[in-house]
Amino acid sequence: MNEAKINIEVIDKEAEMAIAVKYDGIDFTNMGGIMGEGYQKLWSYLGQCGKEIAGAPYCKYTNGSADFMKFDIELGVPVSEAVPEADGIYMSTTCAGKAIAAMHKGAYKDIEVTYGPMMQYLAENGLQSTGVYYDYYLNDPAGTAEEDLLTRVVFPLK
Repeated sequence: MNEAKINIEVIDKEAEMAIAVKYDGIDFTNMGGIMGEGYQKLWSYLGQCGKEIAGAPYCKYTNGSADFMKFDIELGVPVSEAVPEADGIYMSTTCAGKAIAAMHKGAYKDIEVTYGPMMQYLAENGLQSTGVYYDYYLNDPAGTAEEDLLTRVVFPLK
């Protein structure tokens, strides 16, 4: 688990165009399988369209339960140009504007060690989250040791 101090910064985030799929009411304990399925669908579709990824894949969390164990999620992959929508895959745009961001290093299952300090930062600095949270996956879990995984966590602000 990541025990280092979390560096949290306020950023001006630019929107990114992405292709995406949505899953509703996902239990946090089932995330791995759903994410694998969703990203495989997106990458396969990009290949069929002859397009490449233009940024870090992300998971956008919305409509979280009070205990943060169930969410609606959007899995997205940034693209440089629009592609036709098909089979539940649609065009989306990531958040833009003020946000707080931090880097999580380590296992995805330990992401709360980054989310907790970010929630505290919001409270201590009188900032309000929109209630939407993004995790951007900066390296490939298939070829990266769990302790070296990098996830950029972004909380858009009201």
